[in-house]
Amino acid sequence: MPLNKQYIIGVDGGGTKTRAIIGTKEGNILAFMDGHGTNIKSTPAHEVRQHIEHLLESLVQKISATKYDVSTIFLCVAGGDRQEDIKRWKAWIAPMFPSTSCKVTVTNDAVAALTSGTFTQEGLVVIAGTGSIVYAVQQNSISRMGGWGYLLGDEGSGYYIGQEALRTITRQYDAYGLNEDAFSKAILEHLALTDPTEIITLIYEHSQPRICISSIARTVLLLATQNNEIAKRIVDRAVTHLVQLLQMMYRKEPQVKKFPIVTCGGLFENQYFVQCFQAKLQQSTIDNQIIQPEVPPAIGAFINGLFSEGIPMTKALQQTVKETWMSVKKSNGVI
Repeated sequence: MPLNKQYIIGVDGGGTKTRAIIGTKEGNILAFMDGHGTNIKSTPAHEVRQHIEHLLESLVQKISATKYDVSTIFLCVAGGDRQEDIKRWKAWIAPMFPSTSCKVTVTNDAVAALTSGTFTQEGLVVIAGTGSIVYAVQQNSISRMGGWGYLLGDEGSGYYIGQEALRTITRQYDAYGLNEDAFSKAILEHLALTDPTEIITLIYEHSQPRICISSIARTVLLLATQNNEIAKRIVDRAVTHLVQLLQMMYRKEPQVKKFPIVTCGGLFENQYFVQCFQAKLQQSTIDNQIIQPEVPPAIGAFINGLFSEGIPMTKALQQTVKETWMSVKKSNGVI
């Protein structure tokens, strides 16, 4: 085991899932754990606190370490760049890890996504998962576009696709009654429903309606790959919104126009969605280098933890991080 205070923890907290990774200052990834979503805006704060406490405690125990062995925790969480949320997160972490020996940094989950693709702290990142956001990071300056949450924004996200699917079904029902078309049938089947009128009870009484609606995106993407025209139109509108966010960013920050674009989030794990996004970029004459990360955003959070310790990224360090991550992944979470 390394000497005391040699471990770094990186956390990627999204609306659906949170992943925490622990490793050494030499870049050796030792273990990871997955937990519930930790978006304060969509999950009650007391539940988020319970989730993160359990996740971090379990992660440290997994490598037979103690909280005193951790020198840095770098949290990249949904909404983590808002001052009121940063204060909350730090207040939750403080009782768990001594502030005299552990440095805690809280920032937005987009930072982890960016670094997972570039292994630097500079570039553009487009996230399309449960929510959506575009970030530009350059020389310690961060600019965001979108990311207003499912009540005010999140266009192009999994939530957006699911919501559009439900709206399509309900409008069709209002106009024509029960429709047995392939699209409606597949979505209702996904939700274990038999009639569109059951949607209201399911969604409005669901404990996590945002997650429930976002889950529909998988079925919509599957239908789109099967050439279902309704599904294809919804996906096309989604990628259009993401490209529009990028275009707005270019107008706001013209100096980032040539930055590489890192794509991240659950939707970008679907090849059809990726192809649609790339096609829409070409139509919009956006020819930036597109990077699909080889490692998950939680590794990006861990790398930012290294940076916060003043450790520069080298090719050798990058290779160590990648190789040890693959070993941990294959061994189901711990070396």
